[in-house]
Parts: sequence; C-alpha cells; structure tokens
Amino acid sequence: MESSGKKVIVGLTGRIGSGVTAFLLKKQGFQVIGVSIINHSMDTFKNSSTPPKCYISKLGEIENFCKFLGIPFYATDGKSEFEDKVLDPFTANRLTARANTTCFNCTSLRIQVLYEKMKKLNADFISTGHFCKVHKNLNSDNFSVHANNDVDSDQSFLLAGIPEIYLKHLILPLGELRANEVDTIAKKFNLPLKPSLSDGKFCYREPAEYESILKNRVPKSLIKEGQVHNVDNDMIQGEHKGILHHFITEKNLKFNGVNQADQNIQVVNYQFEKSTIEIGSDKHLTFKGCQLVELSLSSGLDRSKPMNCFIKNKYSHQYVACMIFFKNNASAYLEFESPIYPIIEGEKVVLFDKNTRNAKVIGLGRIGQRGEFELIDRAEEYKTKNEANEEIKRAPVFKF
Repeated sequence: MESSGKKVIVGLTGRIGSGVTAFLLKKQGFQVIGVSIINHSMDTFKNSSTPPKCYISKLGEIENFCKFLGIPFYATDGKSEFEDKVLDPFTANRLTARANTTCFNCTSLRIQVLYEKMKKLNADFISTGHFCKVHKNLNSDNFSVHANNDVDSDQSFLLAGIPEIYLKHLILPLGELRANEVDTIAKKFNLPLKPSLSDGKFCYREPAEYESILKNRVPKSLIKEGQVHNVDNDMIQGEHKGILHHFITEKNLKFNGVNQADQNIQVVNYQFEKSTIEIGSDKHLTFKGCQLVELSLSSGLDRSKPMNCFIKNKYSHQYVACMIFFKNNASAYLEFESPIYPIIEGEKVVLFDKNTRNAKVIGLGRIGQRGEFELIDRAEEYKTKNEANEEIKRAPVFKF
C-alpha cells in the first residue's frame, strides 16, 4: 500500500494496542491523526477496577502521547450515539437476561464514528488496534476480515459484520502481531503507554461493572424480585432482588439453600413473566446445535446446500467445527461437531471458513432457539402423504 502523503485517522483509547498502531503507521510514512471517542463521562468508572475497554479516564495522557509522536489530536463526543446503539440494547438485554453483545455493538459504532471523522478531516483511511486483518479480493474487489495468526490474540470476531464501505478504508497494523510483540515494541521505543488492563474478557460482564450505569436507566418498577428455582431438583432455593444483579453462567451463587461448594451450579435461565431465576448445571447451557437469526453472510457463498465451517464466540478463542444449513429470512441452523457450552440465547456467533492461519470471517448471526433439530424433506413428506391418501381412497376389492 502506498503510504506517502496518505492521511489515516487512528482511534486512540489510551491502551497499548491503539498507541502502537499510531506509532507503526507514522513509521510507515502515513500522516497520522489521533482521535479519541468519549463514550462515558470521565468520572463514570473512576473508582472501578474493571472499567470497560472503551472507557477513557485520562484524556490528557492520550493528548501527551500524540505530542510525543508529533501528530494532531482530536477528541469527539460519542456519548449520545453510545447511549442509543450500545447502552439501550444492553439495558433491554439485561432486563430479560439475554446475551451481552455490547463489545460487538461498541466496535461497530467506533468504526462508524472514525469513518465520519475521516470524511470531515479529508483523510484516506481509518485504523484501530484490533489484532486481525483486512484483505482485498483482487478478482472481485470485495474486502473481508481475516483472523490473526495467533489464536489467543485474534480479535477478528469483533469486526464480523462490518460493512465493506468501512473495510475498504480500514488499516490494521497489528494483524500479523501477537499481543506480547506489541508490548515489546512499546518498551523498545519507550512509548509513553501504560500496560493494558485488558484481561481478555468482554465488557459489562460483572454487575459491579454496569450497575452504576443501569441504576439511572432502569425504573425501579422494572426491577422485579422473585424466586430462585433449581431446575435440577425442582426446588425453590431462595429469592433474588432482580435479574439486573445476575447474569447467565454466573456461579458462586449466594442464594439461600444453594450449595456453595458445588461450582457447577449457575444461573441458566430467567423467566421474565414470573420473575424467576433458574439455576442448574452445565447441561442446561450445553447444546449440539442452534438456530441462527439476523444472519449476514459474505457475498459469493453457495447457500443452496449445507456447508462445513467453523465458529467462534466471545467465550473461547478456539474454533469449533460445525455444519450450517441455510434457511429463509436470514436464518440458518448450526449443527456442532460436539456439544458446546455455553450456548446463550441472543449471543453473537461468528462463522469462519477454516480453523487455520488467516481464517476468513464469512458470517455473523445471533443465537435463536437452541437444541437438536430434525431436518425435514418437504418433497418426500408431501409424496408420502399423498401415497397414504391414495391408499385410503382406493376402493377395496372383494372376490366371491
């Protein structure tokens, strides 16, 4: 790629990944412009030990880093868009105990904001510190996201579903690097960046991380107390003060009557109408297949027949082999090679074409119904039904 004279907008978060991204692009000859997107008020998580990864607590430190690199810096207020596209869906999902998709929604929003800044500042590209790659197909001119070669560093799943209008302008300098190699670059060149606090988990998982946000967004009338039902032994084992304080897969439960020594007991479901939390073992979240809805797929895929692919979700870095059966209305059925835990309704699932280096993202969907499904051959079913009807209509023959 010709870099001389080209302008690139780099999304800066104050963490090592985005800082090293800006540094590498400048070394390559790009005209780098740093942009930080403010999604929360500065004091929202000031006392939190686990703030979300998009939270910027000290804007001055990012500005000083840009001065160190000798690049322009801008900050943009993204709080209203963040409320609309990230926090509103998150609040609705928390009230109904559906899956937490904030990291997907946040990534998509940040890419959009950077793209709009790129146009306003007459730049050519945008860039982030994600550990994955964007490739262009020279035959079709289509752009696609590909996995980092290091499975533990890979973040390609977060960019699944990003429209090509953004991908064609997106540069990802960390796509070929491991996380520890990025740390080494920061130390070698004495970049004024603090070590990343990222633990590899997704944001807003624990109640302590999000209760300060939701307390002003959810009316008390919607925080319903209720019973805790153990679906393994069909017993009521205490009461809860609202699902907002809990999440699916939560363990180390403090409900009365729950055996604290049993690490397998966890929150497995929430009955919204009855305000009942259901707890039980892994088997209630372990499935051999699931329905995918709101499915978006790469162009050029043959959807006329089942296809082998691999999936990832935010709970594991490992690829899982599966077969996808395409259906109508942007839906499909996934059959896993072996049962997977946890499969949570509403969770995002990313599809890949292979489980080796440079795997290509080929789709993104949301989990609908879970369980094993029986495939029905409608043509054969119709034929069998007609033959049965003919047998009934056929007049009996009597011999005298």
